[in-house]
Amino acid sequence: MSIILFILVLSFLVFIHELGHFIAAKRSGVIVEEFGIGYPPKAFKLFTWKGTDFTFNWIPFGGFVRMKGEEGPVEGSSTKKESGGEFYAAETWQKMLIILAGPGVNFFFGVLVFAIVFTRMGIPHFLTEARIAEIAPNSPAAEAGIPADVTITSIQVGEEVQEILTVTAAIEAIGAHKGETVVLTTTGACEALVCESQSQAFEVYIRTAEETPENEGSIGVAFEQVVYQFYPTWEMPFRSIYFGFQQAFDLSMQIVAALGGLVSDLVVTHTVPDEVAGPVGIVHQAQSSGILTGGFVSLISFAALLSINLAVMNVLPIPPLDGGRAILLMFEYFLGKKKTEKAEYYLNYGGYILLMGLIILVTIRDVGRIFGL
Repeated sequence: MSIILFILVLSFLVFIHELGHFIAAKRSGVIVEEFGIGYPPKAFKLFTWKGTDFTFNWIPFGGFVRMKGEEGPVEGSSTKKESGGEFYAAETWQKMLIILAGPGVNFFFGVLVFAIVFTRMGIPHFLTEARIAEIAPNSPAAEAGIPADVTITSIQVGEEVQEILTVTAAIEAIGAHKGETVVLTTTGACEALVCESQSQAFEVYIRTAEETPENEGSIGVAFEQVVYQFYPTWEMPFRSIYFGFQQAFDLSMQIVAALGGLVSDLVVTHTVPDEVAGPVGIVHQAQSSGILTGGFVSLISFAALLSINLAVMNVLPIPPLDGGRAILLMFEYFLGKKKTEKAEYYLNYGGYILLMGLIILVTIRDVGRIFGL
């Protein structure tokens, strides 16, 4: 079931990617001869709409668009004899728009999904202060009567009072006084970003490493990392879209940084970083963490993450990816088609071999991890 869900999600994301190319081509006056659902070989034609054959293909995921004149003029033909609507005859900016429309749709789909999730769950705010989320049963914090949903503001040892402004400061201060009894001062109850102003003091013993149970801290508290804030109904869509775009952009930068690390490791150590996973690894991780079976919100959030990954991967300046095609298009604009045609062929071929080789290498490693090889 997890594999089927993953294939369906990936197929949908590739479909909307190709739909972006299709719509941009139509808007630019370029004739789309075929919109394929799945990859060839072709099984049958579904229907024809405005000159485009919509086909169903045997490899049951993804899709493609085949535009008229995408490979350039037919050798020996004259552009005057063409009937119009050829991709190669479009303006450079139009071709660039068509090429980048696919990744653009994937990126904005991710933004839209994030916005929908944030509208439902609230706008997330990442906390730096020491907000207590949970209290372990029978822990020193529980015995001292410390409640959840309060923020630690200071720790007093004897006459010395240390102000606590961050989670890191709280952890360091607690760790420095193991085996001692201290006084923790907290705010009143907190809700979202607001805490009641009155302070509370609790005398609590800090356990030593030997006294601390496994998977617990010295006083038995877990700190809150993020809270969700709701705003007036009319504000939520705008705030959600803004924050969704911000999250999608931040995620894109993280992916680019990870890809940079991948290239560096391949060149320097000739190895693939442990955090890099292919389709097999992604399915295994998603299944292990329960993402694919965690409900609708979990599934569409996973789809959004994958969609942004596809957007970033496709704008990489590597032929035959969309980013590589856009770079070659710029060279063609400045140097001319004849000077770049041969280089374009070899770069596309070499890029394809490189990408397939990397996918195979990562997949072999993913399979080995799963089966403990």
